[in-house]
Amino acid sequence: MWRLLNRFKIFSFRCQLCTTRFRAYLNQIPGQTSAADRRQYKRLPVSFRANFLSENAVQMDNRVTDISMGGCTLETTTTLPQGTCIGLVIKPASDEEPIKIGTAMVCSSRPESMGIRFLEMVADDKNRLSQVILSLLVGQSANLQLFS
Repeated sequence: MWRLLNRFKIFSFRCQLCTTRFRAYLNQIPGQTSAADRRQYKRLPVSFRANFLSENAVQMDNRVTDISMGGCTLETTTTLPQGTCIGLVIKPASDEEPIKIGTAMVCSSRPESMGIRFLEMVADDKNRLSQVILSLLVGQSANLQLFS
């Protein structure tokens, strides 16, 4: 069905802030993503501190290098196996309240980093994450306009 809609230039999108899926008419075909990239949200570069509690109850200090409403990349010296479920606390800035991710899963594990998918978080934390993403998107847009 989606191929038929695409022929009429109606494409499916997901809001980067509220996570709602919708369809919209576009005069031009949106940029094609690679088949390997299955992410629904754009990852934005950041440098936030994060702590997580794994099954063995070891708390570690890590750095988030990119983030979206659906997940993040953690730069860490200790990696966990793919499929491990963890709790995660992200500290966007020293003056902001931390964002707690109730359940997250390790989706990819590399020597010095891990790809994390957010599975569960309470509404207040989801709203705080949305505000952080909004400020990053606005900052990114301002930088693009500045250098154009």
